[in-house]
Amino acid sequence: MNKSSHRVPLVVTLSACIVTIMNGYIQSFYLVRVRKLAPLSFPPLSWTDIQCWLGIVLFFLGMMVNIKSDGVLRDLRRGNKGGEKAYYIPQSPLFTYISCPNFFGEILEWFGFTVASNFAFPAVAFFIYTSSNLIPRGIAHHEWYQYKFDDYPKERKWAVIPFLV
Repeated sequence: MNKSSHRVPLVVTLSACIVTIMNGYIQSFYLVRVRKLAPLSFPPLSWTDIQCWLGIVLFFLGMMVNIKSDGVLRDLRRGNKGGEKAYYIPQSPLFTYISCPNFFGEILEWFGFTVASNFAFPAVAFFIYTSSNLIPRGIAHHEWYQYKFDDYPKERKWAVIPFLV
């Protein structure tokens, strides 16, 4: 951990752990005990299998976007020397059109999980929760970038979801 980074309070870390454990339990309990999804079959594939594989691909695509864009943001913080608080415009292909591709990746992950689960109620609920949390945060980040930087890229018109928001 870099010396200039802020420490996260223990209560925040523990709260995040509890929410993540509860969400994992609810998702898995519903899929295994309530929905009782059948294992994926190999040829011949049914529509449910194709939908599940599509969801898995979307999930991992979202994960890749999330990890790569978080890496770009983390590298910006490493550029701060001696505790100074300097801000920079993120530059990477993922940031070409949207200000918060990390949020987009997270939303895409949960959408992929929702598709893979055949739109199971807990998956849909968590996708909606995640989207309703991250989209307003992304809009606020986008507006802050535009306010803070006169040279903010003009082609970066969207906050979170390209061509939508």
